[in-house]
Amino acid sequence: MAIDRNGTAPKVALVLPGGGARGAYEAGALSVLLPALEARGERVSVICGTSVGAINAAAAASMVHRPMDEQVEYSLDHWRNLRKTDVISPVLGPGLAVSAARGLAEALGVPGVRLASLLDPRPMASSLEKWIDWMALHRNVRNGTLDAVCVVATSLSTGRPTAFVETRGPAPRNKSTDGIRFQKVTLSGQHVRASAAMPLLFPPVEVTRPARAAGHYIDGATRLNTPLAPALSLGADRVIVIGFKPFAAPPEEELARRPRMTDVLANVLDGLMVDQIADDLHQLAAINSFFADSVGGVSSSARAYRTARGRPSYRKVSYALVAPEKRTTLADVAERILDEKYGGLKALRDPDFPLLSRLLDGGRRGELMSFVLFDQDFAAALIEVGKADAQRWLDRHPRFWCADAAHDLDFDDTGTELMREEHAIDEWRELRRR
Repeated sequence: MAIDRNGTAPKVALVLPGGGARGAYEAGALSVLLPALEARGERVSVICGTSVGAINAAAAASMVHRPMDEQVEYSLDHWRNLRKTDVISPVLGPGLAVSAARGLAEALGVPGVRLASLLDPRPMASSLEKWIDWMALHRNVRNGTLDAVCVVATSLSTGRPTAFVETRGPAPRNKSTDGIRFQKVTLSGQHVRASAAMPLLFPPVEVTRPARAAGHYIDGATRLNTPLAPALSLGADRVIVIGFKPFAAPPEEELARRPRMTDVLANVLDGLMVDQIADDLHQLAAINSFFADSVGGVSSSARAYRTARGRPSYRKVSYALVAPEKRTTLADVAERILDEKYGGLKALRDPDFPLLSRLLDGGRRGELMSFVLFDQDFAAALIEVGKADAQRWLDRHPRFWCADAAHDLDFDDTGTELMREEHAIDEWRELRRR
């Protein structure tokens, strides 16, 4: 068992983002990381997820009491056996005519008629009850096998991210600075479905419990796709973060053709799914840089800032970051599966994906389809990519953890110094506002 300088085991958090069908990549990465973590004598005690990450988080939380090989196989089997009909109803069929009629009626202003979404995710509700052993999840939190499980959704009434947390202790205190509202709950399918209600594609989900948080919610990715901040609020000392694109800032690229709607949609998704976590990791690296100034603890300047704001001292947070090397890796896999399995006359055996593919046709088709391509071959391919990327992290970090921003986030010494200065200015401005 790994022990920190205070004589206690560091609290490890697992942070899983949203990305629809890309969730298979998370399963592949974790099948390599979690056994390696266990071999070090460490275990995950906090699990946070958004959207499909919430589904994977709840499933993992219901399995942590089992031997590691069973945990890994269960997750991989779930994704390898996943079918489109486990998540959404057929696109082509009677439902298409009803949806078209509803859309036209809403456009014409017919009272009481609304088109809630483009896809029908009702099969997902029953699938979640099969995938997740809720009683085991509650028992794992109750007996201390896990400290907390958290799923993030976005409230339609406030527009703020809500972190539904099941924990033995109190939920973290709500802070005005980060905008996250914490709600202690007994997790159920409605919380996870709310977190995974992708806007436009899936309808909002009504949450009824607890009464103080009742209301309609949509995908947490619209406000907080990668729930790193909740994990830190829940006391994490070390974080495992899975991403679907490289965490370092991408090079600027010129679009060589006239932009299409798919380019706009893909850039919006980039903003939701990638930019937030890059900012959060930038902040984490800035905080870690405060520690670099003092050999045994937080620097006096950082301690003074936190004391003045009535908050606990900063702590250095080590991380393990797994993501593809290229920004287009998962999109390229989606393109390949679409061409090999649904191209030409092959489309007739399952016309739903070719129809969606045609609607999203353009230079970024693979990028957009990778979110909704609930296909077994696509899942199997993503699992292998996730495994390879996780092993690449372990090969680069034989001790599993890292805390050096210059090593993994492409920040040099000058960049680290700028981060520290920016963070100090932000702290000072907030202090002046109090």
